[in-house]
Amino acid sequence: MTKKLSVFALILGGMVAFTGLFIIFRPNIRVTVVESVVDDVDVIPATPEPTLSPEEDPRFSDLDSNLLLANKKHPLPDGYIPEDLREMDIYTAGALCEMREEAAKHMEDMFAAALKDGVQLVCASAYRSEERQLSLYSGYVKEGGQDFADSVSSRPGYSEHQTGLAADLSYQVNEGFADTPQGQWLAAHAHEYGFILRYPKGKEDITGFDFEPWHFRYVGMEYAKDIYRSGQCFEEYFGLEGGDYK
Repeated sequence: MTKKLSVFALILGGMVAFTGLFIIFRPNIRVTVVESVVDDVDVIPATPEPTLSPEEDPRFSDLDSNLLLANKKHPLPDGYIPEDLREMDIYTAGALCEMREEAAKHMEDMFAAALKDGVQLVCASAYRSEERQLSLYSGYVKEGGQDFADSVSSRPGYSEHQTGLAADLSYQVNEGFADTPQGQWLAAHAHEYGFILRYPKGKEDITGFDFEPWHFRYVGMEYAKDIYRSGQCFEEYFGLEGGDYK
C-alpha cells in the first residue's frame, strides 16, 4: 500500500511540475508570436492630435514655417511679405510666378518630373501681394456680389497666395481641370514633391472654398505624404478651425 502511494505521489508531483513549467513558459511563446505579427504590419502614421489654436502652435503662426496658416478664420499679419521669395524656372501663363525658396525648388522638380511623364504643367499664379489680392477680390465682388466672391477668392490678407506657399497650376480655373492630364497627374503625384490639393471636393464646409483642383499648397515632403494618405484636408488633418469668415 505504501509503495502504491509513493508511486502515485511521484506521478502527481511530475504532473504539477510539468504544469508549472507550462504556465511559466507559455507567456513567452505568446509574446514571441504577437511580436512577429506586428513586425510584418505596414503601420500608417497616426493623424496628429487636434490643435486648439494656431496661436498656440508655432508651426501655424511662425512666418517662416511651411505650415503657416491662412484661411477665412485666420488672416496673415497686415502687409506680410515673405522674405525668401524668388521667381521659378518653370513654364508659366505669362505671369510672374514666385514662391518661397524651398517651395520654389520643389515646384521646379515637380514640373520637370511631369514633363518626363509627357505632361506639361503651367503656373498661372503663385505669390500675390495683399494689394493684388484686393484687386482680384474686388473684381469678383463686382462680377457676382460678395457671397460669390467669398466662395471663389480670399479677401485681402486671408489668401494662401500671400504666404508664398501656394500656386494655381492652370489657366483653366474650373472643376473640369480635374479630368485633364495635368489635373490627374497633379492629383496622383503632387504629394511626392511636398504639395497638397488645398481645397478638395467634399471639404467645402471645412476649407470654406469650392473645389479647386488647380490650387496646390506646399507643406513639406513628410506632411504632404501623410495628408495625402489620410484623405483629409489641411484643417482636418491638423485639427484647425476652418469654414467661413468669422
